[in-house]
Amino acid sequence: MSRSRLSRRQVLALAAAAAWPAGTLAASAWPDQPIRFIVPYAPGATTDLVMRMASEHVARRLGEPIVLDSRPGAGGAVGMAALAKAAPNGYTIGATAGSMLIATPMINDGLAFTPADFAFVSLLANVPFVLTVPVATPVNSAAELLQYVRAHRDRLSYGSVAVGHYAHVAMQEVSESQDAGMVHVPYKGEALIIQDLIGGQLQLGFFSPSSIKPMADAGKVRLLGVSGKRRLKALPDVPTLAEQGWSAPLFSMNAGWLGVVAPAKTPAPILQRLSAEYMAAIRDPQVSRQISDVGLDPVGSTAEQFAAVYAAERPVWKNLLTKAGLELKGLR
Repeated sequence: MSRSRLSRRQVLALAAAAAWPAGTLAASAWPDQPIRFIVPYAPGATTDLVMRMASEHVARRLGEPIVLDSRPGAGGAVGMAALAKAAPNGYTIGATAGSMLIATPMINDGLAFTPADFAFVSLLANVPFVLTVPVATPVNSAAELLQYVRAHRDRLSYGSVAVGHYAHVAMQEVSESQDAGMVHVPYKGEALIIQDLIGGQLQLGFFSPSSIKPMADAGKVRLLGVSGKRRLKALPDVPTLAEQGWSAPLFSMNAGWLGVVAPAKTPAPILQRLSAEYMAAIRDPQVSRQISDVGLDPVGSTAEQFAAVYAAERPVWKNLLTKAGLELKGLR
């Protein structure tokens, strides 16, 4: 019986391959199939819109489709848990928001994920929020709103997508500062909150610009002010809350952000490629303009810059949540 023999070159090639980490070998062929992108919020919400804009650009550059998979529920915790459990092979990535990586794990114990379950890819955009009332409410400025909430003590309600979300903490600051006794109502999605605001079940709230601007354009709500240090390109006539005398740091801070993460232990070469491609997407003039047009501030960071923002904002949010009287049952 003859036995096939390997040449010296083939032996050396096999030895070199055996010495490479498995993740490097996998990354060298990546991607060769569609990539699933988990969005932990409802379709049509701000997160969905931004991720769709950026991912279409990235998919063209990678040569493989990126398929958005909406997994709303529990303020985003359902989708984040699914992403945490996904195989770290580069074929499942997902969206996250600042509140979901910072506030939610601090407030809740027993979550099916922790921030350590994720690897940072890129921070895509900063998200300001807009103070809003139904058009029938006789209020035309942030200053007038304070008079209104004082005059309607214990009769006003507002909503947010999760306990500890900016829309919750900021409105609670308003309620406590005016001794207004307003009631917070958690919802599964921002669209449902806006629906109840217009329908009269809720009387005021903070909303993402992309979600609330169409309602303002239709004459159904009135926009009173925006969070952050500067006016929005998409809403140039709406003054900041700071301009109107709302001096609490909460109203001039970066209210939130949207970013891309992957399951922890995803191979470094894949993370580096994803980071580079999402950075390039946000810096594309058309994508950047689209994001600005919906009222967000395009960023497009490196993974390291994203991690630095997360680390810097954790203590800030811990103080805010504690001041709001929320019990920190989870990570401190």
